[in-house]
Amino acid sequence: MRTPMLDVTNRIALRVGDDSLDLSELARLLGALEASPRVSAAAAALGMSYRGAWGKLVRGERLLGVALVERVKGHGSRPTPAGVALARAGARFEREAARRLAAPAGSIVEVLESLRAGVPGPLRLAASHDLLLQAALSGGEIPGLNVRFIGSEHALAALSAGEADLAGFHLPEPLPAPRSRPAPFHDARLFVEPVMRREQGLIVARGNPLRVRDVADLARTGLRFVNRQRGAGTRAWLDRLIAERGLQPRQIRGYDQEEFTHFAVAAAVAAGAADAGFGLRAAATQFGLDFVPVGTERYYLAGAQALARSPAVQALQRALRARARRTSGYGALSPRARRRP
Repeated sequence: MRTPMLDVTNRIALRVGDDSLDLSELARLLGALEASPRVSAAAAALGMSYRGAWGKLVRGERLLGVALVERVKGHGSRPTPAGVALARAGARFEREAARRLAAPAGSIVEVLESLRAGVPGPLRLAASHDLLLQAALSGGEIPGLNVRFIGSEHALAALSAGEADLAGFHLPEPLPAPRSRPAPFHDARLFVEPVMRREQGLIVARGNPLRVRDVADLARTGLRFVNRQRGAGTRAWLDRLIAERGLQPRQIRGYDQEEFTHFAVAAAVAAGAADAGFGLRAAATQFGLDFVPVGTERYYLAGAQALARSPAVQALQRALRARARRTSGYGALSPRARRRP
């Protein structure tokens, strides 16, 4: 957040019956007209329209009962002696008011800065898409967090580059060997907190009419697949499963058709745009689709150690674990799980 700046407006107005006249604005207009004796130029200098400037001058003359402007043949318009006097009096008023208000305005700025120092800005969370995380944040349960849904790989890169304060990512179970785990596991400056377990698998049409039983079936002729985007942890897991079965991505029709959320994958299958996708059981359930389980994974939050006990991070973990306990396809992970392999 940038340093707050006060806009201290010094204005004086004249009231005539039910009408009023902004003398400060009129004086500035007359001053601009004295400097450049054309109403069009004076109006432009103050950001007014030509018509609006003339209207203010005519109205001022009517309420004050004195001529403020005179036309000079071949030279435009210029203020009358009364107009010059008003312009200069207005300028003196603004200078004196600004000088006298400087100290009170400064005290207000000091208070604003002290208030701002005690209210940190929202934490930036870069996270792999998750249904419960999206629901918790959109429901307003977690104040002080701004989320950007990107793949696990990109979320960890954002955390490393300082473009995010927190990262949400997932790893399939069984977990990879410690030396093969992402960088936050090896950085003592960061916390890595397992929050929930998720079930991933193949999302297929209700009744599974094509009898999809395994990832290998995705290469079956005629079957249309919908994939997650590059950099997504779900995409990386699928690629590993494809390789383990001796398949090549080009053998899967629709491998290059990418969606950025589990919702979008399930929606594509529900709409008949694809026959199968790889994603969360919870997404299949929400769309009334069938699901072929493949495995489970752990969803983690990572960030600087100083943030581990912050109210926003603690509230987020509590909300996700509570939702995971009551959502099909999920399970809550105890904080103690971070000390287990």
